[in-house]
Amino acid sequence: MTAAVRRAMRTRWLVDLVGRKRTDPGLDRQIAAALEVQRLAKLPSLESMEPPAARHFAEAGLSPMDLAPESMDQVIDLFISSIPVRVYVPFGATGDWFVYFHGGGGVIGSIAASEPVARYIAAKTRCTVASVEYRLGPEHKHPAAIEDATTAFQGLAERVPAGKRLVAGGDSFGGFLTAHVDHHACMTGRRQPDLQVLIYPLVDLTLTSPSIERFADGYLLTKPTIYWFRGNYLHDDDDQRAGSPWFWTELAGSAPAIVATAGFDPLVDEGDAWAERLRAAGTAVRHHANPSLVHGFLAMAGAVDAARAATDRICAEVVSMLRASSSTPRSPRSR
Repeated sequence: MTAAVRRAMRTRWLVDLVGRKRTDPGLDRQIAAALEVQRLAKLPSLESMEPPAARHFAEAGLSPMDLAPESMDQVIDLFISSIPVRVYVPFGATGDWFVYFHGGGGVIGSIAASEPVARYIAAKTRCTVASVEYRLGPEHKHPAAIEDATTAFQGLAERVPAGKRLVAGGDSFGGFLTAHVDHHACMTGRRQPDLQVLIYPLVDLTLTSPSIERFADGYLLTKPTIYWFRGNYLHDDDDQRAGSPWFWTELAGSAPAIVATAGFDPLVDEGDAWAERLRAAGTAVRHHANPSLVHGFLAMAGAVDAARAATDRICAEVVSMLRASSSTPRSPRSR
């Protein structure tokens, strides 16, 4: 099934045939075809399911477009303060580490579901990648995921060899957690990432970005799904502003950042604006806008050429920024 989907998505005439009903100017043709197949199949929405069923459905639904798993020198399962972590050590590892937080709105996603991406990042960057299995809502609501992310990051930081660099990164809700990890370290004087990687990140739980309305339906991540994620992640009486990086007043001292956004994404406006806010606060930012792609393109990189190219650019940028940085890790409160 997986190999057949990948072949189909690279067959030009088939992509053109299936995707011809999508006339969105600038949308990648392979993604247009995939979205049309999804529409024709009349697949149930995540918000129509209970979270456990949604987790299984999402993992099975996107897996045909996953990257083929890269071989690793070692794969190690461990726990940091009872938090499961899977460590991928690539052949020729540099000794630098990348702590990765998967996406999923704080409700779906797992180490297993994100394994192809984690392996790919490790192979392309030669960083040792540690993928964190943080707690999910509604079983464990806000701020459980943030607590797990910050605890796991600091515990893993102790394993990084002296003189090597430490990256924190993630996609979507994983980008939200990455921002929290860096901010928490900066505010508490603990080890900060030497680089943060935010891929189509969520940064505003008030869900007021104009692009949420502009791309409310038809581009994989929908407005109803985003609200379903928030409803399962937050308690009813949680302050949406208090949990949102967007409302932090102090961003000075943030780690250098790679921010990647997708043009047909309900979260694109907040991602683009967050890159500008970090830059205005004095942070070194490299912003990769991907105008033809949709939210979740990392999970499509095994079948969609433009998604694979965007993923490769992010990995190359990680290598470039780590090379450009000092060989000495950032000290706490490096401002």
